[in-house]
Amino acid sequence: MNALIRLFWHLSLFRKGPEDMPYTPPLLVILLVAWLIMQGLSANLQTSLPAGQLIAVQWISLLLVTAVTTAALAFKGLLTRWVQTMMALLGLDLLLSLVALPLLIVNMAAAQPIPIIDGLYFMLVSWQLAVQSFIYHRSLDVSPLLGLALAFSLLILTYMTLAAFMPEVLNR
Repeated sequence: MNALIRLFWHLSLFRKGPEDMPYTPPLLVILLVAWLIMQGLSANLQTSLPAGQLIAVQWISLLLVTAVTTAALAFKGLLTRWVQTMMALLGLDLLLSLVALPLLIVNMAAAQPIPIIDGLYFMLVSWQLAVQSFIYHRSLDVSPLLGLALAFSLLILTYMTLAAFMPEVLNR
């Protein structure tokens, strides 16, 4: 377990790539369950939405990441990289969510949001976007700029989908 956390840490520092992830489908399932739990906890700390809506948001996000990643890998003829790419994306998100958890707890405990905490959280989200770009760059054998375009487009697509189907989520 320690080696896996270290692998995700090195990924987040651009020292390892998705190709360094082990090809282990059962581990992908474990990461998926851990990701769903962590996302639910993080979302619960950020908003007062009902549990059903929180779960729906997480599933929509997961569905979009999975669909876009699968479509991009299929388009490039690289579907054999799917397990490792998804492990890298989920593992990165888990790691950065763990780093963000104390920030969310402090902000939740405060009477009003603390600007420095919000700034640090924004930096973590930006870092996640940068590493996702790196993952797509390496997984798809595309330029770093195209990897960034894909990661940023996925972020926009997620917000657009949530705005279309669950606008109350973005208003809180």
